[in-house]
Amino acid sequence: MIRQFIQRILRKSDIARLLAIVSLFLVLSAVIGGVTSLFNRKPSLDTVEPSIGAPGDIVVMRGKHFGETKEDNWIEISGNRVSGNEVINWTDTLIMMRLPEILDDGLVYVVNRHGRSNPQIFVNRDNLPVAARGNAEVGAPVIESLDAKAAEIGKRLTIKGKNFGITRNASEVLFTWQIDAAIPQATGARMDQTMVPCSPLDFDYESWGDQEIRVRVPDGASSGAVYVRTERGTSGPAALEIINSPGTKKYSDPRTYTVTVEMDVSGVNASEGNMLFVRVPLPVTTAAQKNVSVTQSADKPYVDDYHGAILHQIENLKTGRNEVISHSIILTNHSVTTAVNPALVKQYSDTQSPLYAVYTANDPLVPSDDASVRNRAATIVGQERNPYKKANLIYAWLVENFREGNVPKPERDAVEALKAGSGDAWDMAILFAALCRAAGVPAVPNAGVLVDAQRNSRVHWWAEFYVESFGWIPVDPALGAGFPQKTRGDEAKAWYFGNLDADHIAFSRGWSEQKPMTPKGRIVFKPRFYSFQPIWEESGGNIKSYASFWGDPKVTGVYNAGQ
Repeated sequence: MIRQFIQRILRKSDIARLLAIVSLFLVLSAVIGGVTSLFNRKPSLDTVEPSIGAPGDIVVMRGKHFGETKEDNWIEISGNRVSGNEVINWTDTLIMMRLPEILDDGLVYVVNRHGRSNPQIFVNRDNLPVAARGNAEVGAPVIESLDAKAAEIGKRLTIKGKNFGITRNASEVLFTWQIDAAIPQATGARMDQTMVPCSPLDFDYESWGDQEIRVRVPDGASSGAVYVRTERGTSGPAALEIINSPGTKKYSDPRTYTVTVEMDVSGVNASEGNMLFVRVPLPVTTAAQKNVSVTQSADKPYVDDYHGAILHQIENLKTGRNEVISHSIILTNHSVTTAVNPALVKQYSDTQSPLYAVYTANDPLVPSDDASVRNRAATIVGQERNPYKKANLIYAWLVENFREGNVPKPERDAVEALKAGSGDAWDMAILFAALCRAAGVPAVPNAGVLVDAQRNSRVHWWAEFYVESFGWIPVDPALGAGFPQKTRGDEAKAWYFGNLDADHIAFSRGWSEQKPMTPKGRIVFKPRFYSFQPIWEESGGNIKSYASFWGDPKVTGVYNAGQ
């Protein structure tokens, strides 16, 4: 009846028809406007953490409407567009990126096709002014409180106090270490022997201020004391209990190694105006491998530690003249033994942490996004959801199905090795990491040397995977399969899943992202060597030719503290 009444009015009244058309237009405009606003959203940037950093640091940006991928979206810092290669993870609400080598202070924006976000301030740590302090103000750091009395491995801990320093620089947060109680300690043992620092490689340092520090509880920590150590001294202890671990981890059998690394340059054909950069890998510092230091250098480095390498700059090479770069390095290594109850292992809850994002992502070394790797990982793990059991299934599949064989070309990647079903320890370590990452388990391959009973060393590769609330668990698929040498007899397969002896010296954990020093330098990359780094040598200017020889790291001394 109402419909008929409206129809009669519309037929008899021009004004009514006009009002109806206007009303319909307004309704359609509102609908179109609503739909447009739904799909036309400028990004909104809530936080940038940390807001003070340096090239190579990981920064996490949180907000909304960033877009689901980095395609057609980008980040600007101080008016400069950041390369998409620096982005580690990009979702609609979270971006994780590595700060570029060239970095200015200024405003940070997220930009998409709908516009630019609101800005946030970012400061390059290297540009911070150092405030002059009077003698009365200078003092050792003081911990006043922890935000929790108990925490899990890998979880965030906030430390409040004073005199921490505006930036971290060489300062550290130290935790009581899970060292085997049977290891004898020297009288007045140094803190380095009984504590484990937070690891930059695991992104344990989240923010650092003079009165507040936010860190992640590091791999290898156990219940006990927490300290802050700066150039002005070490704080008093604060007590922390480590809880909810699904098992135990012990570091034992300490061995102090002296290692010599050497590189020779010969056959030089060059004229005035040339330069050669050489990057000599440094052993990494981990909970198992500690107190790394260079004791002697035949040639003074240009930079002592440049992204995990000793950087040398040789200017104006002379035709017919040879150059020798040599370093003597001392470190203390430990065996790692773990005992995990799989029933207590939890699925990953902190999937937005830098550690999870980086070590489950594809990178130039680990092809975890390749379709054949993903398909193989899915076939191996099936319906299994437990991270520890997934890693065990992948390890067992590699040990049982991957054969030792000749590698047709050193630069062959892991995808080709997977298809061939054979290769060396390099292939097995990278495939283990790739298959784990494809299955959602954080993993990293390690490169270094393996030392035998006669102190002979050979280049070798192994891996680790990460379990939440527990930390890193070592695996050596190649030794588990019996190559390149047989160890531990019939127990090898079982032992090398979760355990590692002190014979492994690691020079790198995962891909070491490095940038060229010059825009047109000629780069030498060494595949299947003792470090996963993209640049070993870089030459520029008037160098027609030269020859280089890298020897395997040599162990020149071993001291077993347990004997």
